Amino acid sequence: MGLGWALLGAGAAVALSGIGSSIGIGWVGQASAGAMTEDPENFGRYLILTALPGTQGIYGFVAAFLLLIKINLVGGAPVALSPAQG
Repeated sequence: MGLGWALLGAGAAVALSGIGSSIGIGWVGQASAGAMTEDPENFGRYLILTALPGTQGIYGFVAAFLLLIKINLVGGAPVALSPAQG
């Protein structure tokens, strides 16, 4: 039961950070596209601003991977967890 909770937490970390990251990229992408119609010289700046929300998805993936390593699901036999630990 505890292992299931731990896996649910890892999945939630990836899913929620991915959803938030994609929403952020969409908002910034729309704003960047509108701003580039007025000043296309700043494409590099807008590209960096568009890529920044994508890092949040990477952080969620790293957190989930660290959790999977902590419960020995990656690189070893899974640890028996109680529901309180999971």
